[in-house]
Amino acid sequence: MQKLVYLSNSRDYTRQDDINENNYFTRINKLLDEGWKVAHMTHDVVGVNYSQDSLHKESLVALVLLEKEDEESK
Repeated sequence: MQKLVYLSNSRDYTRQDDINENNYFTRINKLLDEGWKVAHMTHDVVGVNYSQDSLHKESLVALVLLEKEDEESK
């Protein structure tokens, strides 16, 4: 069985929160704990400069293909 998961994270370098508390990361970590395996991942990092607030952010976007053996085929 395969599942396609969208993963996204915007990180503001001026904030000190835990990057792993992102909703997308929490979801994919739960799936990995349930036995899903990463079969393929396509990703890109997009940098954004905000001149108004002088903040630097980066956004990670990814499509992750997960695989898991069907219960019936075990």
